[in-house]
Amino acid sequence: MTLEQIQYPVGKWASKDHYSPEEIEQNIADMLAYPLKYRELTQHLSEEDLEKTYREGSWTIRQLVHHVADTHLWHFIRIKQALTEENPAGVFGNVNALATLPDTAKAPIEDSLQMIESTHKRYAYLFSNIPTSDYGRAYYHPFRQINVNLPQAINMTVWHAKHHLGHIEIALGLKS
Repeated sequence: MTLEQIQYPVGKWASKDHYSPEEIEQNIADMLAYPLKYRELTQHLSEEDLEKTYREGSWTIRQLVHHVADTHLWHFIRIKQALTEENPAGVFGNVNALATLPDTAKAPIEDSLQMIESTHKRYAYLFSNIPTSDYGRAYYHPFRQINVNLPQAINMTVWHAKHHLGHIEIALGLKS
């Protein structure tokens, strides 16, 4: 695998201006499916396995799971901000610094697996129950430095879940 394939195992996120109702429904279905994929891939890993990385100097599997839990909570909060505020600047933190905190670097992953599941359920429920007239609402994504509308946001979150699941598969030698 090339370095870019290792860094972006499912490719880079590419935004579209418009998502069809079918694409939005698929993103909602994917949102609900990814927590189980994370659990199935990681639930029986040893402590040694959780310390594996997908490339030299990258985050461990443990850090990846905690990162997904943390950032998907941010994604969900950004959606709620967009629905309740005009053009909010989405919450953001230094993900590399967060990866070194004790809860990210060393804590068991079970709580984060539960967070991913719960956050994805809430996210999917909310998205499934907002009027399509709200799809144009947006927030400023501080990392990407772009405005993101709600269909783009759910697509980005699903991409992010796939992206880091790919990293875990590489770290476990399941993808080459």
